[in-house]
Amino acid sequence: MNDADTLEELMAKQQIRDAMARYARGIDRRDEALVRSAYHEDSMDSHGFGMDAPGWGLAAMVRRDGNGFPDEWTSTTHLLGQHYIEVDGDTANSEVYFESTARMRDPDGTEWRLINSGRYLDQWVRRDNIFRIIKRTVVYDGEVHTEPVRTNWPGPDHEVPKVAWGGQEIPSAGTVWGTSGPDDPSYELFKSE
Repeated sequence: MNDADTLEELMAKQQIRDAMARYARGIDRRDEALVRSAYHEDSMDSHGFGMDAPGWGLAAMVRRDGNGFPDEWTSTTHLLGQHYIEVDGDTANSEVYFESTARMRDPDGTEWRLINSGRYLDQWVRRDNIFRIIKRTVVYDGEVHTEPVRTNWPGPDHEVPKVAWGGQEIPSAGTVWGTSGPDDPSYELFKSE
């Protein structure tokens, strides 16, 4: 492989990594345009758990209109692991490991976490010089479970934040918490979105 081919392959792989980051950010911020930007309009996503849909249909599920993700999901977090990507001209295949958590509140006010992990198996096509997903299959490898949210800080008093058993309470003033929408602090950082 010559330098030009190597550079083109590296650029293609980076474009795919960027699309995966936009996908995860879009899901977690409930930003439909970001999620759509990872898919071709004619793509298909076999997500499982009743969420099999065209890619743009899956993107629409982030809307807060009662037709997608539950409004009870107060936040989601998608952590992406290693990316294995093979590029062949204008097509590519990738396997990306993930772990996701959805935080939700039940009608009684109890907070829960839905945790799962697995891999995104994606087929990519480059059109108009941009790689986007044409077909996704989500493979679940880890346990999918729900558990109550606990704020058990170390020490005899579990109600106050501290870093060590019996340690002093650490101040929580000024701590920044994320939200699943456009009022998330990251939108101030990326003002062009």
